[in-house]
Amino acid sequence: MEIFLVDCGEGTQIQMIKYKIRRSRISHIFISHLHGDHYFGLVGLINSFGLLNHLQDLHIYAPSPLQEIIEWQLKVANTTLPYKLFFHTISKEEILVDEEKFVVKCFPTNHRIECYGFSFHQKEGRRRLIPEKAKEYEIPVAFYDQLKDGEDYVKKMES
Repeated sequence: MEIFLVDCGEGTQIQMIKYKIRRSRISHIFISHLHGDHYFGLVGLINSFGLLNHLQDLHIYAPSPLQEIIEWQLKVANTTLPYKLFFHTISKEEILVDEEKFVVKCFPTNHRIECYGFSFHQKEGRRRLIPEKAKEYEIPVAFYDQLKDGEDYVKKMES
């Protein structure tokens, strides 16, 4: 199971501890806009991930100035991270992430500064097959994969 983080204010790490959110499952962080209550906790979280030996890649999606802000803070602190950090600039409505199990899209919103909303869509996986039912309906074993992919089996009637 993946966990997504949307916005990262100063109290984010405290809330993650309070609600027992597993940081190791976070690989995508989405920042809607650059008001402090939406991103001031991000550099601390990035550092904490490093201190806790977070090893998986971390992807951050945000309006363009954020990359420069975070990279400057990491440089000034002489921070070396044990994982790869990727910044993805948001500038228009688009698909941000398209993976096997989910899609994340962004869209502009009306706010005092550049701001984006996010929509998260879980993709449907393959259907689960109940072999006993398939046998009951006399569906050939060779057709099982097609059933799992959503195809219908039509039995030909004998004349």
